Amino acid sequence: MKNGEHSNGLALLKKYLEGACTAEEKRNVEEWYLTIGEDTLPSDDEIVSDITELQKRLKQIPERFSSTKNYITAIAASLLTFITLGTIVYFQFTAIQPSKQQLVLEDIAPGGNKALLSIDGQAAITLNGENGGLVSNSSSLGYKDGTTIAKTENIKTITLSTPAAGQFQVVLPDGSKAWLNALSAISYPATFAGKERQIHLKGEVYLEVAKNTHKPFIIHTDQQRIEVLGTSFNVNTYNDNGRSYTTLVSGSLRVTDTKSNHEVVLSPGQQAIVNGKDHIEVKTNGTEDSYAWKDGLYILHEEPLSQYALKIERWYDVEIDMGPYGDRKLSAIIPRDAKLSEVLQAIELKSHVKFIREGRRITVMK
Repeated sequence: MKNGEHSNGLALLKKYLEGACTAEEKRNVEEWYLTIGEDTLPSDDEIVSDITELQKRLKQIPERFSSTKNYITAIAASLLTFITLGTIVYFQFTAIQPSKQQLVLEDIAPGGNKALLSIDGQAAITLNGENGGLVSNSSSLGYKDGTTIAKTENIKTITLSTPAAGQFQVVLPDGSKAWLNALSAISYPATFAGKERQIHLKGEVYLEVAKNTHKPFIIHTDQQRIEVLGTSFNVNTYNDNGRSYTTLVSGSLRVTDTKSNHEVVLSPGQQAIVNGKDHIEVKTNGTEDSYAWKDGLYILHEEPLSQYALKIERWYDVEIDMGPYGDRKLSAIIPRDAKLSEVLQAIELKSHVKFIREGRRITVMK
C-alpha cells in the first residue's frame, strides 16, 4: 500500500466511523469494506502495521465503542486471525459494477430501528424508531428523547419485540441496557420487586447489566437460565444450527442448561454453547465476532454460507436459498448498513457463487 493511499484511507475510515462522511465518501468506504482484491493483498507485516494504526484511530472515537471497553482489542484480534488464515478482506477503493439483474430490481436497504411494544399482553403498538430507543423507570415508560408513552404504576409486564429487518435499544427499570437484534424479544416487569431481577428473552440480545450484588439479574430463555451480578454479554437463541450461544464480554456469568441442569461459569472472552446434549460446550477463542453486530459489523470467520444466509434473511427481511453451496466458507468483515446488493456482491467475489434475485427471494445459480 502506498503511503499516501494508506493515510487517506485511514482518515476516511475515521470520518466514516464518526458519521462525518459525505454521501459519496460513505459509499466509497462501504465499497472499500466489501471489495476483495485477492490479487493485490499486502504482506502480513503491512497488514499488522495498518491494524496498529487503525487501533490508535478507533480509540479516538469513544462514543461509538464506549459500551464495550474490549471491543477494539477484540476487533484487532479477529483481524489478526484473518491474517493467520490468509483470508483477510483487504479494503480497497475499487468500484463494483452491479449485474444486469441488480440494475433491473430495486435494491433492498438494510434493517433499522423498528420495534413493537406490548403492555400486559395487550395489542402491540409500533414504536417510533427515530426517538432514540425505549426507557423504563419507576414511574413511566417512554422514549430516550423524553416523550412519555405510558405511566408504569399499574403496569405489570412490558414486552419489546423487533420484526425482521428491525433492531432496538431499551433501558430497563434498574438502569441495565439491552440491544435487540432482528426477530428478537425481551419481556420484563415494570418494576424489579423481590430478591431477583428476572427477564425473558428470545432471538439475540446484547446486555449491559447494572451491578447490584444484593439482587441477582436472571435471564430465562427456552434453553437457558443465566445468572448475572453485573456484566456485559451477548445471548443468541436463534437456534440456527440447534445451538444457543452466550458470550461474555466482561464480568462473570453462570449459564445453566434447563434441560440437563448442567451449568458453567464463564470468564470474559468465553462463550457457552448449549447444544441439546448433556453438557455445555465452552469456547475460548474467536468469540468477539458474535457481538460485533451491536456496533454495526458482521465479522465472519470461515462461516458456512448457509449460516450467514440466515443472518441476511433476518436483517434484510428476505429469503435465501444457497442450494448446494451452503457448506462453502466465508471470511469477511461486512457493515450492517450496506445495501443487499453490496452484500451479495461481496459473497460472489469471495465465494465464487452467482445470485439471482426475484423480489425478496434470492437463489444461487447452479
